[in-house]
Amino acid sequence: MGPREKLALKYVLAGVFWLGVAGIEGILMRLRILNLLTEIYTPEHYYAMMTVHPFVGIYGWAYMAVMGAFYYLVPVVLKKDLYSEWVANLAWYVMMAGVLITWLSGFLFSYSPLYTLYWPLPVVEYNGVQQIVFGFGSSLIFISVLMFFFNMFATIFLPQRGAGGPGYVAKELLTLAFNLDKLKAKTKGIKEYLPRVNNYPVFVVGVFRGCVDTTLNAIVLLLVSLTIGLYGITEVLGNELSPSLIDPLIYKNVFWWGLDLIADGNVLIFTAATWYFLVPLLTNQPLFGENVVRSVILADLVISLFVWNHHMMSDTPQPLFLLVQGQIFTWGELITMGLTMFAVLMTIWRARPVEYSPALLAIVLSILGYAMGGSAGMIQANIAMNRYFHNTQWVIGIHGHIQLLAGLSLTVFAAIYALAPILTGKEMDRRLSYLHIVLFFVGAVVMGLSQGAAGAAGMLRRTLYFNGEYAGYMSVAAIGAFIMAVGFLIFLYNFVKTYGLKSVVEVLKP
Repeated sequence: MGPREKLALKYVLAGVFWLGVAGIEGILMRLRILNLLTEIYTPEHYYAMMTVHPFVGIYGWAYMAVMGAFYYLVPVVLKKDLYSEWVANLAWYVMMAGVLITWLSGFLFSYSPLYTLYWPLPVVEYNGVQQIVFGFGSSLIFISVLMFFFNMFATIFLPQRGAGGPGYVAKELLTLAFNLDKLKAKTKGIKEYLPRVNNYPVFVVGVFRGCVDTTLNAIVLLLVSLTIGLYGITEVLGNELSPSLIDPLIYKNVFWWGLDLIADGNVLIFTAATWYFLVPLLTNQPLFGENVVRSVILADLVISLFVWNHHMMSDTPQPLFLLVQGQIFTWGELITMGLTMFAVLMTIWRARPVEYSPALLAIVLSILGYAMGGSAGMIQANIAMNRYFHNTQWVIGIHGHIQLLAGLSLTVFAAIYALAPILTGKEMDRRLSYLHIVLFFVGAVVMGLSQGAAGAAGMLRRTLYFNGEYAGYMSVAAIGAFIMAVGFLIFLYNFVKTYGLKSVVEVLKP
């Protein structure tokens, strides 16, 4: 196994570990809502766990798995070396430290302003030490993410190591990500002009356009993390800054603009890029409508920059024109994701008869998961419906968890099932793989739909109930979580059975 393969597997193994941690957290929260474990699981601990749970699940699991896959695939597809394996390995340690410290800010220090971090809650309700630990850990996460994007951009755009420099890379990125060269040609009256973006495989186009979103996301959330840390430092030093220095509504808009870019970059565009690579590989069929798909990715990138307002529709002070804009652009996401699904499904359809390998089955089920979760999101792209649903379990259950678990996570597992034999020369047991995929999907859907039904009945999110309210819905959600956990354990058993613990240890050695 070469260093490139070892690097990819090291990231994936770390991601799988953090998925296990996030899964344990999710089950514990389900049980606590059912008023179990009350003697050892305080409300403060519950809200602290809810705060760090998305960091563990999104950055620890999804980001690390995606980073590992792209560190391997982008150089292979481009037939180039990764710009810096040293930076990639360093970013692994930085990310592991960041997720661990962020997790400890909740587990040890009970920092619990919830994942939304709405101002001024993170700095007025918690002491300086809590703020410093969380701010430091989350800062490391976003520094690692920026190191990843630096590596991706340099690998994709630099003709060779040391040629061009940062300015060249930034210019190439902006030109190709937004087709600015074609726009320039049209303004000069050049009728026959083929955009240079067409020189890159569609998978790579999806990668660097998705990286635009997630780079902006990392910069915004890094600044939020540094701000929280700075407030903590000034409090410890006895010269605390005033929270009123930051306007809550402006902060909330900037925060959600940055945070929502995760969904569009990492979740939607990166997912689409992965489908575009894996489905032709698995079916031995060219991607249907490839030229149109390139425009779809561009449209998704542009739309993604303007959709954050669907999280602000319940805020009365929010200007009306922004609320209208949030609705319109959110509907645009339905079109771009629908076209993506159509292109992928048509590719599979044209390849009939198709053998549904574990990887291909996971992709088809992930498309179904996105269709369910995305439709739930579209319902909220309406001010009236949003006022009713947005602060309930509907959002986090059907829209959030089904998309992240049945949609994104199964896409990541599809990449693992497809690439592991290429990286190692061994394929995992197919029967166990099918069982894992089906159980994981069924569990995610059962849990998400149960949470959604509770939300439709009025159950708020970010709220702990003490008198058994909505216990029936939450009991079914807990069953779904346990079904998912069984599927995950089958995956772990299958992985270790195939590759052995010794191989896992070898990959993780420095």
